[in-house]
Amino acid sequence: MPTSKPKNRILAALPPQEWKLIKPVCQPIELINGRELIEGGEPFTHVYFPESGIISTVSVFESGDVAEIATTGREGMVSITAVLGADRALHRSIVQMPGSALMIDIQSFRRLQRELPAFQTALLTYSRAYLGQVMQSVACNGVHSVEERCARWLLMAHDRSGSDTFLLTQEFLAQMLAVSRPAVNLVARTLQRAGLIRYHRGQITILDRQGLEEVCCECYGLIRQQYEQHQPR
Repeated sequence: MPTSKPKNRILAALPPQEWKLIKPVCQPIELINGRELIEGGEPFTHVYFPESGIISTVSVFESGDVAEIATTGREGMVSITAVLGADRALHRSIVQMPGSALMIDIQSFRRLQRELPAFQTALLTYSRAYLGQVMQSVACNGVHSVEERCARWLLMAHDRSGSDTFLLTQEFLAQMLAVSRPAVNLVARTLQRAGLIRYHRGQITILDRQGLEEVCCECYGLIRQQYEQHQPR
């Protein structure tokens, strides 16, 4: 059970009386890089409220190829399909960047949804922003260049990581963007030569955030606006 005010924004925005009822069923866990939290097609056993780090929800194809659907940091939770009443996960959720989370077993989560109106409202409000991210990302992937999409992804990771430097392999980024590793390597070199990032041994450092914002497409701003409009406060 957590001993202090939650860092997850959904939980932190709840009335104190509701958080008091949720707190006893929250189990703090470490988010280990690459760890699979939820497998697509399997029954839900837990939901996760990140306090730091990033969780990616991905689609896995028969070929073994992986493509990212959305990312979740401390602004949200995994998975919104559980919020909407599904018994089984539609997609895989894995830890993209290490951190920590509060985990709630699915039976307790369902009970809390029924009994706590502010909690359920906050979950649905977040779900709208999450769906906005998914839809905008689909459009982005179909229209914008790899460089623009990579810049968007790095800015979103920067927002959620809370640090200018974070762990990120080119292989993982290629999977998230659904492009080849050589394509990501080329973009990373271009951004590095422009002085926007530094990439070394699986670590990315954001050197010029404003420059990245100029390179990325408008989708980053639209997705961020969705979360700002629908974020529990």
